[in-house]
Amino acid sequence: RRPALTRPGRYALIVIADAGPLIALAKIGALDTLIRLYDSILTPPAVYAEAVTAGSRLGADDAALLEAEYQRGAFKVHSPTLAQLPSPAQLGPGEEESIRLAIELKADWLLMDDSDARRAAELNFAAASVSTAVKGTLGVLVSASEQSHLTRTQAIELIEALKGRPDIWISAELCDQVIDTLRHTP
Repeated sequence: RRPALTRPGRYALIVIADAGPLIALAKIGALDTLIRLYDSILTPPAVYAEAVTAGSRLGADDAALLEAEYQRGAFKVHSPTLAQLPSPAQLGPGEEESIRLAIELKADWLLMDDSDARRAAELNFAAASVSTAVKGTLGVLVSASEQSHLTRTQAIELIEALKGRPDIWISAELCDQVIDTLRHTP
């Protein structure tokens, strides 16, 4: 299946995001990078509740940034109708709804950071016979560099910013591996 052309040389992709990548990118001021990569990003209601509603109650700056992007239409809430996962797993509400929505819409990408949830997503995608690929915050930054939305130096600086934040749970070791790859890729 080939998605519709949205801009010269760009195809519309179905992209579902869990809260982790949205929050992480907002915290380091890189939401615009995600928005340049994908024309539209869908999230289920539980992700909105976690990233915006709960974050706003805590007074989190990232929640205000995300709310503004939802208001602008860069992110859209879409409720899954799929009642349950083909291969049930212990997941948070946002993770489960994101996987169900990705299966239902036969999404091209699911953006998710948690490694256990990513494994559960891949098992469920296989069980549902969908070809949705999973990418996390680091993958978004690498893709942005590969597609010239960021220079390698900018991508490395953003990954360093992720690594330096105690409120983002992405392994420092994994960040270092990605930085090393970016530095040594021709």
